[in-house]
Amino acid sequence: MQALYDTGKIWLRGLVKPEYAVRAGDLYFVIGEEDSQSTKYLLYKNYLFVAIHYPQSQSRLFRRFSLDLESKSKGSLFSGFTKTKHADIKAITYRDDGVEDYLAKEKDYFLDKDGEIDPIKIMKLSGWK
Repeated sequence: MQALYDTGKIWLRGLVKPEYAVRAGDLYFVIGEEDSQSTKYLLYKNYLFVAIHYPQSQSRLFRRFSLDLESKSKGSLFSGFTKTKHADIKAITYRDDGVEDYLAKEKDYFLDKDGEIDPIKIMKLSGWK
């Protein structure tokens, strides 16, 4: 399994502002997080799991990115990446086909005993295989 290496922002071509992203190995994922949200990440099997917290609606959006998806969106590393040199890259985004979303209420239990994302619980909640 690849390690989760770095987080920061990527400025994708054609967009008016940079977006939050995660780097795992040589792959970059634009996750769809906004400035006021807290987010957790986890690599499990062949997926990047992302949990974005929406405190005002008391919900969490889970996204599952396959590590086999093709990076299509061109952009540049913008800020925040501390372990990655500035570069022009291609990224997988939350808008791409094959990225799965599931919206859950905060009361839905999805954390493990250490307070981290439990991918098995998320898969059961969402019906993902």
